[in-house]
Amino acid sequence: MKTIIKLLLVLVSFSVLTSCTDVIQIKLDEGSKIYVIDAFVNNLREDQVIKVTTNDSYFSNKEAPAVSNANVVLKDLTSNTQYVFNYTSNGRYVYPITIADTIARVDHSYELNVTIDGYIYKSFNIQRRTAVIDSIVALPQEGGFGPPTTDTIFNCLLLARDKVDNNADYYWVKTYRNDTLMGAGRDINVTIDGVGGIVSAAPGDTIEFTPPATFLGFENFRKNSKCKVEIHSISRDNYFFFIQALAQINNGGLFATTPENVKTNIVTPDGAKTKAIGRFNMATVVTKTTIVK
Repeated sequence: MKTIIKLLLVLVSFSVLTSCTDVIQIKLDEGSKIYVIDAFVNNLREDQVIKVTTNDSYFSNKEAPAVSNANVVLKDLTSNTQYVFNYTSNGRYVYPITIADTIARVDHSYELNVTIDGYIYKSFNIQRRTAVIDSIVALPQEGGFGPPTTDTIFNCLLLARDKVDNNADYYWVKTYRNDTLMGAGRDINVTIDGVGGIVSAAPGDTIEFTPPATFLGFENFRKNSKCKVEIHSISRDNYFFFIQALAQINNGGLFATTPENVKTNIVTPDGAKTKAIGRFNMATVVTKTTIVK
């Protein structure tokens, strides 16, 4: 969750002026208060969390200030069902899930309502299908000699397939090493149809994922470590949110462009004094784990 919140905050541009003898201090405008809603819900059999906070200084290392007085409701418009998320701590609103239960279903339409001080902030999303994972292959890095040892460095390769038809599928590929999410905030792996762009009229029933989606976070693994992958379905607009956010993260150097706010799919109601930003997505997830040997 912290990764998404960081991507949603305003990127602050600044200048520092120096000379041989003088240093000019420039005070940055922190901006007005903004609500940040992080609502990435999925069909995994685990408690679902929606986080509601306010913005903090871009350079702050503290946890974002929590909003504890919100009313968070997820509505399944297809089945006419609603789910109330209850506040726990640190801006986290939780809906408990049992092993046999899920609140996220493929092709269902959803509406998120976050009520704060009488104003309802809304967002809509349709849950899409995900891909098929065949296997994860661990390959020793080139340059090693003899059989693998505990010091051998491996890279994990994803072998997955996308369903072929004329409907584009958008995916977020998450990689874990020993249950720790890899690449958070710097190497977000998103793809269309598992390849470089939309595939239509493909000759086979499925198509195989291609690089860079297949390279699991470009991370290093060692023998006996666990490599886990999750493929989350995301909406088209959330795919382009990630693309825009990555462009802002990597925006630097001689040809850097002016930083811009990443787009939100949270609608601020008329009359509300405080604007909300954030993202809402309903994901279908497929997952697979392997032990590097």
